[in-house]
Amino acid sequence: PSTRVSRFDRSTTMTRTSFKYVYIPADASCAMEELTMEIPEGKEMECLLDTLKEHFRSSSGTVGSSAEQKAIFKKQLEEQSGKVIDDSLMDIASRMQMVQPVALLPGGKATDWEHINLYVDDRGISKGLPRNDRACGLANECGAPTDIVGDAFIARILDDDDRFERHDFTLAEVSSGAPWVKRAFELNIKKKQNVGDVQEQLRAMGAVNSAADSLNLQDALPEPTDPALLGAVDHDMKHMYAWSQEGEDVVVTAQVPAETSKADVRCDIKRQSMHLEVATLPEGSRVVVDGALELCFEVTTDECSWSILKNKDGTKRIEVTLTKGKEMRWPCFTRNKSAPETK
Repeated sequence: PSTRVSRFDRSTTMTRTSFKYVYIPADASCAMEELTMEIPEGKEMECLLDTLKEHFRSSSGTVGSSAEQKAIFKKQLEEQSGKVIDDSLMDIASRMQMVQPVALLPGGKATDWEHINLYVDDRGISKGLPRNDRACGLANECGAPTDIVGDAFIARILDDDDRFERHDFTLAEVSSGAPWVKRAFELNIKKKQNVGDVQEQLRAMGAVNSAADSLNLQDALPEPTDPALLGAVDHDMKHMYAWSQEGEDVVVTAQVPAETSKADVRCDIKRQSMHLEVATLPEGSRVVVDGALELCFEVTTDECSWSILKNKDGTKRIEVTLTKGKEMRWPCFTRNKSAPETK
C-alpha cells in the first residue's frame, strides 16, 4: 500500500532564518512582488504581523478625515458584534492597527497542518481603500470568495499542537493552476456543502427563517431544546476559561502565566470532549477544562486547533478553536458545570 508523505518533515529540527511571502498591491498597475523576511530570534510567530501592521498603518484611502474613518469603523464593529460601542472603547479600537487573516487553504489533518493565509488591513473599508481585484480573484479560485480592499499579502505557515513554523510562499504559486489552490477549493467547497446540508435539514423542520439562506447561520439558528442541556451552565462556579461562538467555531480562552510554553500545555480534543491542562497554573487549578465533561455537541477534531498568544501586559492566553460538527448554536460549552458564554 502507498504511504502518504507529508511535505513537512517533523523528524528533523531545522532552524529557519528567513521565509518568502507575496505582496499583492491593490493598484493593479503595480506588479506583485515576492518578498523575503528575516526571522528575528524568538519572534517567528509575530514578525510578519508586526511588519504588516506598519505597512497598513501608513496606508490611506479615499475617506478623508479621521472622524469619518472612525464613524465608519464604529459602524463596522457594531454590525459585527451586534452591540453598541461606546466612545471609550472606540478610542482604544481606533488606536489599534490590526491585521485580518483570510484563510485560503484551511489548515488541519487533511493538509498536514499547512495553512495558507491572505493578510489584509482590518480598517480597509473605513479608510475607503480600493478593491483588490487580484486578491479577490485568488480567494474566489480557492472557494473562499471575499471582498478584499487595500493591499494584501500571502504567506504559508505550519501550525499544529507542537510547532509553529513559517515556510516559503513564492510568486510562482500565485496561479489558479497551483496544486494548493485546487486543494483549497476542494476543502472550502466541502465545508460549505456541510453547512448547506444543515440548512436544508433545519428548513425542513421549519426551524429557520429566510435569513438562514446565507452561510452565516449564527443569528438565525434556534437554540436546541434538548432537556439534558437545561441547567448545564453553572453561574456560581469559578471557571478557569471563557468561551464564545460565531458561526461554525467555538473559541475557548484561558489566561496563563507569561512563562507558559507549548510544552506546559496538554490539550486533547476528541469528538465530544476536550481536556485542557496547564502546568504553569497553581496546583489545584491546572485542569482548565476537564476531559471527563461532555461537550455540548460533537466537534470535527481534524479542524480544531490551539495556540498560545501574548497579552499586552506580558502574560499569555491559550486560545482553542473548535469546529462544530453541525453548525447550530450551543446553549452551553459542556453538558454540565459549563461556564456561561461570553457575548
